[in-house]
Amino acid sequence: MGGLVGVVAFDELWSVSKFMYYGLLASHNRGDNYIVVLSNGRDLKSVGGDITHLLLNKDSLDQLEGYVGIGGVYSQVDRLDGKYTHLSDNGYELSLLVDGYVDGSVLDIGRRLLKLVNLGYKLVEAFVEVIKGVRGVYSLLLINNKSEVIAYRSVPGLTPLHLGGYGFDLALIATESVPINILGGELRSAVKPGEYVYISPDLVTVGEVPTDGVVNHAICAFEYIYMARHDSVLDGIDVYSIRKSLGEELGRRFKYDVDVVVGVPETAIPYALGFAKVLGKDLEYGFISTGVKVRTAIKGDPLERLIGIQLKLNPVRYVFSGRRVAIVDDSLVRGLTVKSVIQILRNKLGVKEVHVVIGSPKLITNCPYGKEIPPKDELLTANLSDELAVKYVEADSITWLSVDEVSKVFSSSGVNLCTGCFLGGCLVRGWS
Repeated sequence: MGGLVGVVAFDELWSVSKFMYYGLLASHNRGDNYIVVLSNGRDLKSVGGDITHLLLNKDSLDQLEGYVGIGGVYSQVDRLDGKYTHLSDNGYELSLLVDGYVDGSVLDIGRRLLKLVNLGYKLVEAFVEVIKGVRGVYSLLLINNKSEVIAYRSVPGLTPLHLGGYGFDLALIATESVPINILGGELRSAVKPGEYVYISPDLVTVGEVPTDGVVNHAICAFEYIYMARHDSVLDGIDVYSIRKSLGEELGRRFKYDVDVVVGVPETAIPYALGFAKVLGKDLEYGFISTGVKVRTAIKGDPLERLIGIQLKLNPVRYVFSGRRVAIVDDSLVRGLTVKSVIQILRNKLGVKEVHVVIGSPKLITNCPYGKEIPPKDELLTANLSDELAVKYVEADSITWLSVDEVSKVFSSSGVNLCTGCFLGGCLVRGWS
């Protein structure tokens, strides 16, 4: 699951299907498929599928009655059956959505919860009893047919989760802050690692799941570098300002002379702004996107990635023709995007030089906890030397940030980053 959204109305006269629709729309950057579960206080109804179809058929959620709902988006390379479960027993229903990695199975968590509820446990009591024994790196949303919702962020804290409100009428939950803002709500706080929030139409309570031992809390660096929207706030940190600062750090490291700077839309634009500022060079709008936004790095099919590149990166001839250009991107994953772009610029537009500038360190391994990073054998910098990587993408140079430089930008934020995908292993210890 790439992102979670929850809406709880404090009066059953509300219908939250449209809120769920716009919350998913605001989370589209995190995945191409969706699942929604709504409660009307009697039973649970769900619907899911391709989010592009949902965007073009806005009324498809209206068939679901309910004043409480949870939902999520996930990519084609993810597996819904490992992130979602629905269970019912003797008139009691519950559904679970997970963003991240759970040691065991989501189905097993659901079964254990259902067993304790049937033994007379209140939902919160059952949840704490079950979750305290579940290892993993994840955030979770739970809903039952009594219109109760629980949001939880596991102890390591790699997966962000946020709580907001719409006046005194709605409680809002989302992986990023943006869905809360888009729904007209106010961001209240980040859910802390190891913290749960219980919400019903009558009550909101916050508590902690007890832990055994010391755990190193950290949030995934890739969230700030790539996954989150520019206008998000994650754990109190403004994503846009961080990306612009990383671009400035890139500018101080860059060793070449260029005529123009171009950012790859849309994720790399803040990096390019900071980079161009330090170099004192013009920042040009060099690529035009066509159609629905596509996140090519999370596409599993090579053909879809290639078509997605052509859709989102059609070059503006005036900007490139006969010039030395720095192309700024947030990350270099497989290298397919930048290689395809450089071939077009050289073969069709006659650029003099192309220097690739990357706003993150080299990705050398995938994430074992569900972040959308391809397998190690597909990562360019995990398999090629710097010299061969430059030759492969057909650039004149590639400039990356180092882990130390990224950490320097975050040094005053108070946020501890997991940079394991850049160093060779997840940095969270003691819980996973």
